[in-house]
Amino acid sequence: MLMTPIQLPIEPLTPHAFHPFGEVISMVSDARRNHVSQAFDRTSEAVEPRLWVATVAQAVQLPLDLKAMERHPFSTQTFLPVNGCGYIVVVCHADADGQPDLATLRAFEAASDQGVTYARNVWHHGLSALQAPAKFAVCMSFTETGGDDVFVPLSAPVQLVVKGGGDV
Repeated sequence: MLMTPIQLPIEPLTPHAFHPFGEVISMVSDARRNHVSQAFDRTSEAVEPRLWVATVAQAVQLPLDLKAMERHPFSTQTFLPVNGCGYIVVVCHADADGQPDLATLRAFEAASDQGVTYARNVWHHGLSALQAPAKFAVCMSFTETGGDDVFVPLSAPVQLVVKGGGDV
C-alpha cells in the first residue's frame, strides 16, 4: 500500500528558525572577517579537522521527494556556498530511538550569501542546490575509527513543496 507523502513546505532560512538545529552564517557583512563560531565544535574523538570543496553537478527540481537523512555524531558540519548558489536545507531532531523525528522536519531555502553549520547529531538531508553547478566549502572533523557519517532511509515518504505554490 502506497503512503501519501508528508508535504513539507520550504520556508526562508533565518537564524531564529534554524537555531535549534545549528547556526546560519551570514556572508552579507562588509566585515573583513565573518567568523563561523560553531564550525569546529566536536567531541574529543574527532581529532582531524578537514576542509574540502563539494561540487553539485545537478540542481534539484521541486517538488522533491526525500529518501534519506544523515547525521554526524562527533562533529558539526558547515557548508558555505562558494559560487553564489541558493540551496535547500532540510533538518529534524532525533526521536527517542535516535532516528529522524519526522514530526520535527523543517525545510529552508538558503540564499546564496548564507551558510549553515549543522549541530552534532542533527539529522539533515544531503546537499540540494537550486542552481548548478554549485560549489560549497565544507568543514567537518573526523575520528580515526570511523562512524563519522550515519545515513538512514526515511520511515515515511516526504515531499518538499513550495510554500504558497510560488517558485523557489
